Amino acid sequence: MKKFALIAAIFAAGFCGMIAEYSVSTVTGYLIGNSAAAFTVLISVFMLCMGLGAVVTKQVEREEVRWFLFVEIVLSILCSVSTVFLSRAAVADLTWEAALFVAGFVGMLIGFEIPLLMRINEQHGVVLKENVAHVFAADYLGSFVAGLLFVPVLLPNLGTVLTPVVGGAVNLLVAVAVFILFRPERGSRFLFTGLVAALAVIGFTVKYGETVVLADEQKQYEDPIVYREQTQYQTIAITELLGEYCLYLNGQTQFCSIDEARYHEMLVHPAFALNPTAHRVLVLGGGDGIAVREVLKYPSTQVTLVDLDPQMTGLASINPILTKINQSSLTNERVTVVNADAYTWLAQDQSLWDIILVDLPDPEHESLTKLYSLEFYQLVRSRLAPRGVMTTQSTSPIHAPDAFATIVRTVQETGLSTVPYRVNVPTFGDWGFTMATRPADATEDEMRARLDAYEPKIPTRFLNGPAMQAATRFEKGVLPDDLSTVVVNRRVRPTILAAYDKAWKETED
Repeated sequence: MKKFALIAAIFAAGFCGMIAEYSVSTVTGYLIGNSAAAFTVLISVFMLCMGLGAVVTKQVEREEVRWFLFVEIVLSILCSVSTVFLSRAAVADLTWEAALFVAGFVGMLIGFEIPLLMRINEQHGVVLKENVAHVFAADYLGSFVAGLLFVPVLLPNLGTVLTPVVGGAVNLLVAVAVFILFRPERGSRFLFTGLVAALAVIGFTVKYGETVVLADEQKQYEDPIVYREQTQYQTIAITELLGEYCLYLNGQTQFCSIDEARYHEMLVHPAFALNPTAHRVLVLGGGDGIAVREVLKYPSTQVTLVDLDPQMTGLASINPILTKINQSSLTNERVTVVNADAYTWLAQDQSLWDIILVDLPDPEHESLTKLYSLEFYQLVRSRLAPRGVMTTQSTSPIHAPDAFATIVRTVQETGLSTVPYRVNVPTFGDWGFTMATRPADATEDEMRARLDAYEPKIPTRFLNGPAMQAATRFEKGVLPDDLSTVVVNRRVRPTILAAYDKAWKETED
């Protein structure tokens, strides 16, 4: 029984450690807006501190069980409160400092306890060969199970607050079992008090943790949060003030109802200026359904929306706030909703489309840069029907001019005729788009002429002929005189990420 408890303890160490690290990295990614940086830095710190913890274990020469139980208690507490701790630190603008502390401390505790367990195993007759094999197998298995459950099961069902509590609770259960079976002679009362304290911390976090985090999260937004949901891909939040609503994904503004028409009308209708008889329309992203709302203003259109997150499109289909804004577009009989990765789906689908609208998040981390790559836009080109038009949102030409230029240049590299344009959206500031079609269908000069002559024949809140004419004009210095000097963004070399990060960091500074 004791040997089984020790194996369970090793499994718990791997499970708890990875649950804590995944949770901290995920929350940090949300808070800083860069999940790639959060995961790479924090996991690296975690691994480094595991090594340091293993070295420190050499200082323990006796009473390994007592030391192990002490570490388990501290680990249970730290894991359980990690998200709440990060949330509190974010209020004081200490997100990175808190994340590095938790990642490092958890790593050191894990690294400290694994050699202890090997020594305890050895004291109970496990030969070295079996000892090493059992310890590492159980630890890796615990890490594997944590990775298997984190995204599809724990995160969407328990959220970022209660998920690390699961890791802490598993560790505490193992600690209790080891305490009962091994009965350390010295410090039993102290250890028992620690176990009770850990249980109390877990109970407090379960009952009040989300309340604390929501209160802290509210401080990130100017307006009261009226809806919040954690999916396996992102945190969805809706705020409201005086009857106007804003949607945020991972803390980043997606739209505000007071001026969203400026963005969505400019995304959708210029494409119809070039292809007014378009019938088959593909929208990549845009899970809120607002771009689809604009497309449905053309009675002959059939729309397919491809968005990664089923909970986002599901919410946009039933939530009364969103359905009022998108006019129940996603439940319209002319609309087909597909939940899939846009790149993968486009590579597999062989259909041709009259208009393709790319309404995807900014290239703020590496997993999104492929959706702004030459390979992606080549796929888009291959899916355009004769006279087909593609329009992609292209981040801000004022706040991120290098990223904007990279998108325009990358689309241009596919051989399509391209016209960049922009619109001022008070919520975002100046925002850019890139429109493209085959040269055989229209040259760049012809595209500009058609846009200049455009006058919408469908109802709009913002867009008219003068607004369209102004949109294609850029003042000096926004785009380079020679776009061929801009490096194309590729999947294997995502140059846009550095350009985007640098621009927004300078803006924040």
